[in-house]
Amino acid sequence: MANSTVSTIVAAFSLAALATLPAQAQSELSAKPDTTRLPARPLSLPPANAAPASQRPLYPASSLGLSLGWGAPYGLGFEYSMLMTDKLEVNGGLGLGIGGKIGVGVRYYVEPSKRVSPFFGANLVRSGRFSNVTLTLDDEEVQYSLRPSGVLHLRTGLRWQPGRFAMLGTFGYGLVFTGDPATYHYATYGRPSRDMRALMRFFGPGGPEVSLTFLLGRGY
Repeated sequence: MANSTVSTIVAAFSLAALATLPAQAQSELSAKPDTTRLPARPLSLPPANAAPASQRPLYPASSLGLSLGWGAPYGLGFEYSMLMTDKLEVNGGLGLGIGGKIGVGVRYYVEPSKRVSPFFGANLVRSGRFSNVTLTLDDEEVQYSLRPSGVLHLRTGLRWQPGRFAMLGTFGYGLVFTGDPATYHYATYGRPSRDMRALMRFFGPGGPEVSLTFLLGRGY
């Protein structure tokens, strides 16, 4: 009877011990860190590229100008110019010259991002009438008048832009494409000599150009 009771107690403890083993193993596995799983990393977005700050163009959008010099398309006169692109500018002007001048033109700037830029240009100009001109060369005299004529000016030079103000130095040549504008009233020898005709062309429309233009910007 006593042996049977002891056996029953031992069997009960054995079953209880076996029942607690899975729970203990499960708790030990839960407490043990999982070395096969990588730690979570915070999600980070790449920094947005900052928009570049807008840079004010060096040349103003439009300008008012004063031109002067020998053979300038607008003579001693005024012009208004406007940028169509960063490199291309159109202009129009009028002034005093041989009978007055009025016309339009374009300028193409090679490096407008720099303060000093070369440029190429062309102008179409109408020169006005100039009447009763008298020229004397040695013992020869001629009296003549100039009809209105059309002149194509081909030009090149440099633009200096230190700020709102700009200065352009220009060399070029004007080609008269409407024929000889001179009407002769009197010539000592019936017709002007070669030297006299060269002098008349020097003072007439077209020919070489050496000029300066001063521009004042009106906006960007």
